[in-house]
Amino acid sequence: MILTSFQELRGLLMNASLIDKSAMRISEDTYNDGLEVVEVNINDNQIESWHVIDEIQNDETGLFGYVLKNPISEQIVISFRGTEMPTSVTTEVKSKYVGSPSQDAMLASGEASIENGNLVYEKNTISKSDIAESNKDVTEDLEGIVLGNSNYTKKRYGTTAYLGTPSQDASLASGRAELDAKAGTISYIHKNQFTEAEEKVDHYVDKYGAKNITFVGHSLGGGLAQYFAVNHDSNAVTFAAADIYSLLTPDQQQRAINGEYKDNVISYTYPDDMVGTYYKESVGSVYYVGDPSDSSMPWLETHGIKNYRSDGMYNDEGYFLPESLFDESFQSQLNLSPLALKNSGVSDFHIQIQEALMEMYVQEMKQSEEQIEATKQALLEFLDVYMNTMRDMKSKYINSVGSGQFDKLNASDVESYFHEFTKAPVDGVPMLFDIQMFDSLMASLGDTHQDTADIAYNMERMSQDLMRADQYLAQWLRYES
Repeated sequence: MILTSFQELRGLLMNASLIDKSAMRISEDTYNDGLEVVEVNINDNQIESWHVIDEIQNDETGLFGYVLKNPISEQIVISFRGTEMPTSVTTEVKSKYVGSPSQDAMLASGEASIENGNLVYEKNTISKSDIAESNKDVTEDLEGIVLGNSNYTKKRYGTTAYLGTPSQDASLASGRAELDAKAGTISYIHKNQFTEAEEKVDHYVDKYGAKNITFVGHSLGGGLAQYFAVNHDSNAVTFAAADIYSLLTPDQQQRAINGEYKDNVISYTYPDDMVGTYYKESVGSVYYVGDPSDSSMPWLETHGIKNYRSDGMYNDEGYFLPESLFDESFQSQLNLSPLALKNSGVSDFHIQIQEALMEMYVQEMKQSEEQIEATKQALLEFLDVYMNTMRDMKSKYINSVGSGQFDKLNASDVESYFHEFTKAPVDGVPMLFDIQMFDSLMASLGDTHQDTADIAYNMERMSQDLMRADQYLAQWLRYES
């Protein structure tokens, strides 16, 4: 097949890549057991299917996820389930009515009713299995995400000489350590969702290639997705992801600070999501769903994956509407969709987004400069009109005294009245406002106008220099390769 245009190439790239809406739907459906296929309604005429080819599961740690394949593009998605909070089940309870104070209290409050001599009410219960699963996820969140370091994701760490101490023997007995009798050493073992997912992730990376895999997930699942994307130089699209920066190696942490994962890892979060915004350093590119300046104190209300579900958040191609997204660094509204840019083959898309934001700031600053200049001109025109009007008014009354109905008044009376009700005259014109304050305002506007012009000029140069540097580096890389 011969590609005849850039648009055809762009179309092929876009169709073969995971889109925002599919990443969200897969992340949401990963909370369901027994999943076989994920159907994504992209628009009225397009449905995308992702078929489950494997599960990633470890009951002991609470790990659960799916491996999915798109039969058309043959792209692979590995999804991880996030923290599961226990859900209550409502059941109807019937007990014989005996007129006890507690039963009467339930009747009085409307919580219960009497049917055929029985007290009937609803009871909410949480199963022990749900509580157990939730406890596993909470333990992972606390020990791994909050308190963990790079050792947390290693199956074996801290090999030391076996001395038979009580603590060593206790670790061996609990299964948290292994003894190498031949070497006389003891190695400590971690067993958590990160270590237990590693084997299957490695298998599918080897089978399909890291570049053909995208990791997705929500909350703790998003943290797992980011972690494996970084470890395998793969891709991730996450929602309200838990922070995994502390779980990276020192080298990976430095690379994250340098922005080396910003093309690979895209994370969406609400600006008031306590989990999604709980990080010291972002691992990849973070985009806020909503204006950070309008957000309230961080909490959990916007944390659920359901908050990313509305069809109105996506365009007809299944990407987030850029106007609903805000950049992490500038905290400004986007005019380009990050994942759409990436899937179009644009490398360093996060830099292009920031270049566009800088250019927008330059234009806003220039508009501010023009507004300040317009304000100065309007004030000068106001002063000119005022001076002429007051001259005409004073002349009118001076010409009216000494005759007719004003024959008992003279020019000094007019001057006296103007002196009483106005401020000191300027060039013989009575002033209703302080001319010194007016002069001070004009001087301040002049300084601000000059400062704004200087800022706009320097911002424009910075923006142009950044774009040129980006272009030069891209050309150099193409030449070197």
